[in-house]
Amino acid sequence: MKCLCHAPHRGPVLTLAWHSQLDIQSRVVVGPGAHRRLPDVLRQVHCGNRALILFQPGSSEHIAAELKAPLERENFEVVSHEVPDGEACKDAEILMEVWTLLQKHRFDRHDAVVAVGGGAVTDLAGFAASTFKRGLNLALVPTTLLAQVDAAIGGKNGINLASAKNLAGTFYFPHVVVVDPLMLATLPQRQFSSGMAEIIKYALIEETVAGSSDYQPGPRPLFDVLEQVLDSAFTYDDPTLTGIVISCIKMKLLVVGKDPFESGLRRTLNLGHTLGHALEKVSDYQMTHGEAISIGMIYALKLSVRKGLIDGAALDRLRALLSTAGLPQEIPAGTDSAKLIEAIGHDKKRQGDTIKFVLPKARLGVVDFSVDQPVKELPEFL
Repeated sequence: MKCLCHAPHRGPVLTLAWHSQLDIQSRVVVGPGAHRRLPDVLRQVHCGNRALILFQPGSSEHIAAELKAPLERENFEVVSHEVPDGEACKDAEILMEVWTLLQKHRFDRHDAVVAVGGGAVTDLAGFAASTFKRGLNLALVPTTLLAQVDAAIGGKNGINLASAKNLAGTFYFPHVVVVDPLMLATLPQRQFSSGMAEIIKYALIEETVAGSSDYQPGPRPLFDVLEQVLDSAFTYDDPTLTGIVISCIKMKLLVVGKDPFESGLRRTLNLGHTLGHALEKVSDYQMTHGEAISIGMIYALKLSVRKGLIDGAALDRLRALLSTAGLPQEIPAGTDSAKLIEAIGHDKKRQGDTIKFVLPKARLGVVDFSVDQPVKELPEFL
């Protein structure tokens, strides 16, 4: 797939046919008005006649209702079900509710679970679809910037347990992803900024991804592009955003296609996430994912500077960009450091006395995704 070079995207809806090493195929439909194509795309992937739409309160409820009528016109039997907002839906009891609904309405393996909303509901839907009768069709309609560039792309699905986020999870790739930038119109600024954190993460790993996959970067590094276009007024209708989103999606698709189970290159996507997930946990998820990842990226770059992997000027550039995006950079005052260290200790990337960290090196855009960081050094570092 050829990259669109972060250019403004005003043309028709773009459809990406994506294949992984597991011979799994996904259709990713991107562009203004893309959600209207959902019934046609479900037919293209040979979906059955039933669709369970999972949505969360707020704007997702309106979009779910908007999707239901065209699906019914195409002779789908549609069941709609509201789940709790935010991370509260990634709970074993809510998962059981979804399984029970699928059983009650006699869904079979040709039918589909459709998630409308942010990363939490796409995680829940993916877990439910991957486990009910060992696999239903999965369609994701992400309505947040974070979900459009990250959570809905790549096939990771997780349920939270008491000790940590996403401890119960599956790898299960969506059959359809519909990314419509018009759905961001009602997104609160805090959530838009949260999504920008993941876009900035992609900018920090772009050169490494390009060197190890078929991803083709634009004529200028994504980080440089973001420094140029990002300001306090940057929002969903900026003409450069769709092109940037498409580049991020392609980056993740090509990384995941090469390394679906995170044995190597896919670890680049975890930049900032070890500390970030722990911060989400100790804040009782009052901190957004993007806010936590923003802080995690700063601390990863600080660690890189301390280890002599990169110079301090790179840290200054990252701080400036995150500040422009309205994102935090320091662990909040009053955070319980003991609980934070404990949460990091439950990280899935821990191996014995070390945790795999992703650290920038040499220049922005290049990372080492196999740094073994001793757990005992974390208190001093934090």
